[in-house]
Amino acid sequence: MASTRDPQGSTAVWYFVAAVFVLVLPNLLFPDVNLVLRIVILVAGVALMAVGFVHLRRETSAKDEPAEDDGSSRDDT
Repeated sequence: MASTRDPQGSTAVWYFVAAVFVLVLPNLLFPDVNLVLRIVILVAGVALMAVGFVHLRRETSAKDEPAEDDGSSRDDT
């Protein structure tokens, strides 16, 4: 079950799921596909994985950053 403290779930995982489908399904459904098309499918899957890694990096760095201070707790004397 999802945590209630994290209202926005991780979307990076969907890039990896899409990459798995792009890499696996065309080869399973169409085993006699041309070599050029197989290379295009491989490049598309690797590109989706790269986008997933970038998005995952962005999500983890956003979690690691401290919450922004609004200045109300600062002593201005």
